[in-house]
Amino acid sequence: MYNTCVKWFLIIPLLFFQFGLLGALEVEARYTHGTFYKGVNQQPVLQLKLTGEPGEKVTSLSFTSGETLSVSAIKTVRLGTTRGWNGFTINTNKLIEQQASGRFSKGKINFKKEFVLGDGPLYLWLYYDIDKSAKYNAKIDAVCTAVETADGKVITPEVVLAEGIKERVIARVYPFPYRIVPYYRPRWVKGWGNAEKAVHLTPAHFNLFTDIVHFAYSVTADGNISYQWAGGGIDDKTVADGALKEIKRLHAEAKSRARLIAGFGHIDGPMTTAVADPYTRRTLAHNMAQWAITRGYQGIDIDWEYPDSWEQWTNLGYFIADLREELSGSGISISIAASVGYKVPNYWTTDQLDFIMTMSYDDLTPDNHASMRLFQRDAGICQNKFHMPKPKIVLGLPFYSNEQGKLTSQFGYASVYGWNPRMKPDENSCRLKKDDGSQGPMHTFNGPTLISEKCRWAKDNKYGGVMIWAYETDLPLKHKASLSRAMYKILRQPKKKE
Repeated sequence: MYNTCVKWFLIIPLLFFQFGLLGALEVEARYTHGTFYKGVNQQPVLQLKLTGEPGEKVTSLSFTSGETLSVSAIKTVRLGTTRGWNGFTINTNKLIEQQASGRFSKGKINFKKEFVLGDGPLYLWLYYDIDKSAKYNAKIDAVCTAVETADGKVITPEVVLAEGIKERVIARVYPFPYRIVPYYRPRWVKGWGNAEKAVHLTPAHFNLFTDIVHFAYSVTADGNISYQWAGGGIDDKTVADGALKEIKRLHAEAKSRARLIAGFGHIDGPMTTAVADPYTRRTLAHNMAQWAITRGYQGIDIDWEYPDSWEQWTNLGYFIADLREELSGSGISISIAASVGYKVPNYWTTDQLDFIMTMSYDDLTPDNHASMRLFQRDAGICQNKFHMPKPKIVLGLPFYSNEQGKLTSQFGYASVYGWNPRMKPDENSCRLKKDDGSQGPMHTFNGPTLISEKCRWAKDNKYGGVMIWAYETDLPLKHKASLSRAMYKILRQPKKKE
């Protein structure tokens, strides 16, 4: 009996050593960002999540540049930590602390840096400064090859990919110099008559804009995905799914490089509830990620309208961090639409976005609900208050009117022009006619000249492009008064290289 006890006394420690002690160091790697920009510093590439016994020490981390197309375009490689926060934001050292920096040598870099584990996870981030010389659509990658502990153990991180992703999508430099992003509501893809094919959209459009938001989805308070109300007595799901099928058909016919974005809106109440609870927040992040992945989208856009407090904006920041983890390796971008001067976002949210789209319209000043002043002001807020790099700032254009001094009476631009076909391109206001033919209230809008001026200003000042609400309300593309036509004379998707 004594010899048997001694035998097991010797064997049990060996088994623990071979198969790992409970709580031994584990390292997970996630590829949370799929979009990078030329000339922008501190762009996150790889998230590492370290869990283990409190007091355990990491002393060295090794990386390679992976499938990065041109290592010389990476000016600086940085390593930082966010402790128990799984998001990445650079605007305060309370949330991200740089620990080391250097350059790749023959595609490799090693950081001799000590990290001590605490009670919760330790999050480390590898992030890059990308040179202006980087090529559009160039691959940007990193691989953590080894994590070494103080007691000499060497660990190869486990790469965690999103559910349904068999092979990770390598991140890339955004393929265009700026974005042109129309919002398109599903009922309008085929028209209110529910025609068999698209009424307004044609393959030609898909080789002009760079992204399109299929603004079709909503969320529930318990963390599920739903469809927006379509109207007209037709099932919401039928309309939205049919619109996506038609968008994909046009995209394929055009052989377009434009990106398809899943748009989530009309979500104020349920979103407020869902992201306030950590469990429901993660449930929603998982469901939203799977919704986009399984339907073949390349981006997710969230139009909350609006988080009403710092706490709600912070909860949105937590949600975006969770959503990025759930999208790991998919390459799917994350953006939001925001009235940046009204319900003001915070850096906790804006720092984590691939881009923000400013709703630079619906202003109550009497001159115009979407003036050049408002357009330029919103650009300044994003750049100077949130410290967002210019390529991430996409400025909103209205393709509709507002009754002067009100926000309750709006008409699409095509309707306004139809009532006033003699309008000149530089006119931005007119009186609408009542049903009896008498003069109605004054409406303000953006005519072709003002749209051109805004696009020119955004391009000349190197902002990230323009967003359009709502694209389907425009005149046909070939019409002389089309707002899209005026826009594309200044900003358009570059032609493909043969």
